[in-house]
Amino acid sequence: MNEHEIIDRIRQLFPQRAAKIGIGDDAAVIGEQVITTDMLLEDVDFTRAVPIECIARKSLAVNLSDLAAMGAIPAFGVMDLGLPPWALDKLDAFLTSLAASARQYDFDLVGGDLSRSEKLIVAITATGWVSKRPLLRSGARAGDRIYVSRPLGASSAGLQLLQRGWLEPPRELPYAQRELAESMIRRHMDPEPEVALGIALASIDAVTACIDVSDGLSTDLHHLCDASGGGADIERERSPVFPDLASTGPLLGIDVRQAVIDGGEEFALLFTSTLRESELSTRTGRPVYAIGRIARAQGVRLDGAPLRAGGFDHFA
Repeated sequence: MNEHEIIDRIRQLFPQRAAKIGIGDDAAVIGEQVITTDMLLEDVDFTRAVPIECIARKSLAVNLSDLAAMGAIPAFGVMDLGLPPWALDKLDAFLTSLAASARQYDFDLVGGDLSRSEKLIVAITATGWVSKRPLLRSGARAGDRIYVSRPLGASSAGLQLLQRGWLEPPRELPYAQRELAESMIRRHMDPEPEVALGIALASIDAVTACIDVSDGLSTDLHHLCDASGGGADIERERSPVFPDLASTGPLLGIDVRQAVIDGGEEFALLFTSTLRESELSTRTGRPVYAIGRIARAQGVRLDGAPLRAGGFDHFA
């Protein structure tokens, strides 16, 4: 079973009796409360080479990104930690960094559980509040414009470099390549959730659906289309690429197309709206990027050709 099939089976076995929105969106909605959970595992989501402070901030960011995709205001949560000896020695640095990130987003940690473990496991369950309405994956309609919140590709490219052992780029690289490599590695290790934008989008009635780009643009756009019962046509030329990635990335051995189209852990927002790009940028007070439109015909197409869901799947 792949990840999608496992989620479908869980949904079959657990009817969503109390939830307005249950299994299958970025978070559950119960009353006015939004609830999500995510975990990071050593040697799956990070290695010991990654600074413990980055692991702490990312463990919160991935949860806040789910809240942002629902248009929710962060509130509080609980954390479970499986601690091996090496992480126990660095626990204060982990907690200090996590606390600073929580203060930045006005998020309170109110409980959790601790256990000894062979590898580091960080699992956070986060809650938020809906002030007007939750954003859902299922609201897109034919003709809606498809948007991403920021240029893509850096996180996946940074992962490609980390997998080569490049926690820092070699000093002998030319300056431009070294600067790009550092920024891409940082984007992967220390992502920023789009919390403020998610809250702003939820207040705009013309925004119809939203999901965060955690598994990759191709896969998450398929998720949004499946939930909304439609398809999508997007254009490569309109898809924003992280600065200098297209020109300098290949010199670093980066597969730019894979990074932009299929690369995961961007934690940008992918959303739809009836508004034009200039109107929506004005309403949100920041740039957003229209990359295509929702279509009646099923399936996702890039420049007219079928686009498979090529993003990350834990069990593929």
